[in-house]
Amino acid sequence: MQNLPTPEVYELEAKYMPWGDLIREVLRRANFTPQGGSVVDLMCGTGYLLSKLREKRPDLVLTGVDLEPEYVEYATGVHEGIRFLEADARTWQTAEKADLVLVTGGLHHLPYEDQEPFVRHLTSLIKEGGRIIVADPYIDPYDNEQERKLAAAGLGYNYLYETIKNGAPDEVVRAAARLIENDVCLVEFKTSVDVAEDMFRTCFRSVRRHKTWPRNSSSRFGDYCFMLEEPRA
Repeated sequence: MQNLPTPEVYELEAKYMPWGDLIREVLRRANFTPQGGSVVDLMCGTGYLLSKLREKRPDLVLTGVDLEPEYVEYATGVHEGIRFLEADARTWQTAEKADLVLVTGGLHHLPYEDQEPFVRHLTSLIKEGGRIIVADPYIDPYDNEQERKLAAAGLGYNYLYETIKNGAPDEVVRAAARLIENDVCLVEFKTSVDVAEDMFRTCFRSVRRHKTWPRNSSSRFGDYCFMLEEPRA
């Protein structure tokens, strides 16, 4: 991954960028985890989501996994009571299966060819009856590379506009502006929501989605939360 913000700016993003609403939706759905259950957050970044979940559910056993040493170090030092591990989420394994696995704002950091194998890998990490939540931003549908770039630019512009409108400080505005370059130039690998849903349905029998941003809009781009259950053999 490249062009990552500092841990401090990363945590501020949830206050000003649209994905703050996505985090809140994930937290709402994660609250249904059984008492004393276990939650794993893959590509957890600075641990912001897990820290908010711990505030709501101190009974849960929480583990965060991320490949970026700076983020893992920050998370370990700032968010107490949560286990953070430096590892590649694509290959990380654990003997103790989780009740809930989260992937929030992480899937689009993987090259397109790695995304479906990663989703299949998730099925090995949950208990029988466990759930997976994948929450991510998606671009408009596209049929060729030029359309992909235009769709990525469209999502990025709207993200930047919303971030500025929310009164973000300059360091967060700069981070939002960098997302446009990241997406257009394939530093990050966002796809359309329909392509993602088709991929999820090849791996799970139960796939439900909920859009958190932009609200009251017929646009296809935006932030979506997918609830995945009943892995296929």
